[in-house]
Amino acid sequence: MIGTVSVVPDGVLAYGLQLPVQALSLRTSMPWERDGAGPAELVQVAQACDRAGFLYVAVCDHVAVPREPAETMSTTWFDPVSTLAYLAALTERVRLMTNVYVVAYRHPLQTAKTFATGG
Repeated sequence: MIGTVSVVPDGVLAYGLQLPVQALSLRTSMPWERDGAGPAELVQVAQACDRAGFLYVAVCDHVAVPREPAETMSTTWFDPVSTLAYLAALTERVRLMTNVYVVAYRHPLQTAKTFATGG
């Protein structure tokens, strides 16, 4: 039988957060994010999660947003691997993840290199 591995001990409640600023979708972003927020604010949120004991912070990926939903989804999406590599240097304990990564849009060798080197 193959066992399972859990990063959270049984009976422990863990929190995570989809980071703001990284994806400026009008469906989910707040006005302060669209009003000039950038990498500094992204770092502030990630570091606050790190200090507060969050299990993870997450980013998402959309390489190409179709024209119809672009009005509400926006076309501003920071590269997830580069963003996480940047945050890795500025946080200590919080786990970093991407909850969407569209592999089919990228060449497999480029994807491997990006994940191995952080961008």
